[in-house]
Amino acid sequence: MKEEKKKKKPNFLEKPLYPGGAKALREFVSAHLQYPQDAMDQRVEGVVTIAYQVNDDGFVENPTVVKSLSPSCDEEALRIVRMLRYDKARNRGVRLKVNTKLNINFHLAPQPVQKTITYSIQSPAKKEKKAPSPSSSNSYGYSITIKSK
Repeated sequence: MKEEKKKKKPNFLEKPLYPGGAKALREFVSAHLQYPQDAMDQRVEGVVTIAYQVNDDGFVENPTVVKSLSPSCDEEALRIVRMLRYDKARNRGVRLKVNTKLNINFHLAPQPVQKTITYSIQSPAKKEKKAPSPSSSNSYGYSITIKSK
């Protein structure tokens, strides 16, 4: 006898989705992220992970820091998460809260390194019987500037 496979019940509950999907969510975060000045001065970089709930009306509730970076970066990540608004979920009158996490990256642009090397070359004075005049000595100089990205 063949065993009958259990049929999966359709999932009739919809989760609230961010309008535009994950790409739009990343763009929103990058557009509104303001790097904290103290973290910028200390060159703090890394990821802050925020866990939060989204209710069926699309509002964020109970955001908490799961992975911390620095107090100012954590506050900035919480500020951004509180600004998020999801689409309403239509669940036939069923109230639903969805738990989710969001990683917010704090990365600084690399500082350009600039080095300048200056060389001066003087040609030796030719031995002459006449007294050397000040305009007769030759000197050459050049500078090399190296920029790295």
